[in-house]
Amino acid sequence: MKHLVVIGGGHAGIEAAHIAARMGMATTLLTMNLDQIGQMSCNPSIGGVGKGHMVRELDALGGAMGRLIDLTGIHFRILNESRGVAVRGPRAQADKVKYRIAARRLLEHQAHLKLRQGTAAALLWESGTRNLRGVELLDGSVLPCDAVVITSGTFLNGRILIGARRLEAGRAGEPASTHLAEQLRALGLRHRRLKTGTSPRLARASIDFTRLQVQPGDNPPRPFSFFSPGIPQPQVPCHIVHTTAQTETIVRENLPQSSLYGGHIEGVGPRYCPSIEDKFVKFPDKGRHQIFVEPESLETEEIYLAGLSTSMPPDVQLRMVRSLPGFEAAEILRPGYAIEYDSFDPLQLRRDLSVEGLEGVWFAGQINGTTGYEEAAGQGLLAGINAVRWLREQEPIVLGRDQAYLGVMVDDLVTKGTDEPYRMLTARAEHRLGLACDLADARLLAVAREVGALEPEELARVEAKVLRREALRGQCEAAWVTQTSPFGGIATAAGLRLEAGLSLSDLFRRQHIGPAEADACLALLDDWGREQPGWDLATERDLLLFDLRYTPYRDREAKLLEGHRAWDQVRIPSDFRIEQLHGISREVLEKLSLHRPETLGQASRIPGVTPAAVTLLHLHLHRYRSI
Repeated sequence: MKHLVVIGGGHAGIEAAHIAARMGMATTLLTMNLDQIGQMSCNPSIGGVGKGHMVRELDALGGAMGRLIDLTGIHFRILNESRGVAVRGPRAQADKVKYRIAARRLLEHQAHLKLRQGTAAALLWESGTRNLRGVELLDGSVLPCDAVVITSGTFLNGRILIGARRLEAGRAGEPASTHLAEQLRALGLRHRRLKTGTSPRLARASIDFTRLQVQPGDNPPRPFSFFSPGIPQPQVPCHIVHTTAQTETIVRENLPQSSLYGGHIEGVGPRYCPSIEDKFVKFPDKGRHQIFVEPESLETEEIYLAGLSTSMPPDVQLRMVRSLPGFEAAEILRPGYAIEYDSFDPLQLRRDLSVEGLEGVWFAGQINGTTGYEEAAGQGLLAGINAVRWLREQEPIVLGRDQAYLGVMVDDLVTKGTDEPYRMLTARAEHRLGLACDLADARLLAVAREVGALEPEELARVEAKVLRREALRGQCEAAWVTQTSPFGGIATAAGLRLEAGLSLSDLFRRQHIGPAEADACLALLDDWGREQPGWDLATERDLLLFDLRYTPYRDREAKLLEGHRAWDQVRIPSDFRIEQLHGISREVLEKLSLHRPETLGQASRIPGVTPAAVTLLHLHLHRYRSI
């Protein structure tokens, strides 16, 4: 019987092991410490703009993260809610203690999945890097397997930095993984050092919350998962504070003591999650910076300062923290730190996240140069799915850029690569009008059927929702609005003059019709208020208005997509000698040789590869196939 091993118990590892087991594959999750499965080393939160979209997508395919945050979340908010359905994103603060417990419990009760504590030392093949036969552990034992997903996070040659101090560690209190890192380097994989960081944790009782701006959560909170029955945890507020002129003075006077500015760090840090040192140096015109004061758990008294990531020495960190209003007597329980680790160039990955030249090996998470729990989870899910499908001799699941943010992320990584920790942003998606997070379950329904990880009743729930939406749109097309109809009275009250009759769909396309008017109209339709699992009236009304008002733009986008899809269907054989092509510039040939695109569509998205070069490449492929 085929067997899959997942190395690493972080968010990528959880998803890879969980989805593989849900697909019926015998799976073992190997982690250094079973008690740290699902640990939130940085901010204990899930989601946000772009990131929340990906959590909804992996949930639609059978992933775990959405369900776990619904079980353990203590503060839920929809971000960008006023900016439209396409770009709003759910975010939740997790109880990190309960999240970790829930993640382990989920895996322990998952059929076909075993947990194993140990440290991976080496991958073992029968011949060179072909026919994988197992994973050797530091204790000398071997876990037999036919495929492996490596989700090592920050543990490969990990090093914590606080001021001038360097500690070999994968994260605070846990050892680094050096043996596997050295094997992967020795195999000739292109690697680089990346950096991330975390903020100090404070004692709640030492903070004067009366001087902080309260940030309430949504009431009621809305679940992440399409399949969660509700939110069981008590909800608590977060708070906001801003840095002061004194904070900036302390940071600037002590920059040489920072690991980052003291010359102790080799790795490149995340552009979109800078340290407090970077904020003051790179944004000198900004007078103050916003800090989010967030609880870590209902079980502890620790408070996290999101936005105050730092690698300053502990005494400087304390002075920085105490310069904030309401923090004059603050006590640091755990100082913030920077961490460097090995990652490997994602251009060495195929579109299914398998590693070129290493048979039976998939990479997911920070090892691929990404940052964030959600990015890691999304890669873990896809790597787990495709490892199982490879073992079963099935075609991989490759999501398009127009299908999912998960598809955008993977295509960015394997086509463009990354020189810094990659973070998902809605701006990365060219087709975001069609990628609203509330539609992820319907949008990915066909893929979910093919993956086969959802329970039959879960699939049936999504299918019923899709059918009801179609019926609702049919009712709106059929319902006729005149001055004398009940709909007409609502339209007149909204300031519309109805010179002639029109359909309810056309009425909803008018900007005069806001949520209240739409609700009043929909209440007149049969079946609108009928309860159904997963059917939320406010959400469905917003989705209906979004669909009707943006259909012309989406139709225009769909026409543009037809050409892109055609290029993505033209495969470039693995034995095609790109470097020997004639008529294409040396610069483009070098880029094509480095990136090794699998399709013409991928080739067209490589920075610096011109449309003319893609056309010539297509001509060479046609000649190659006719030989």
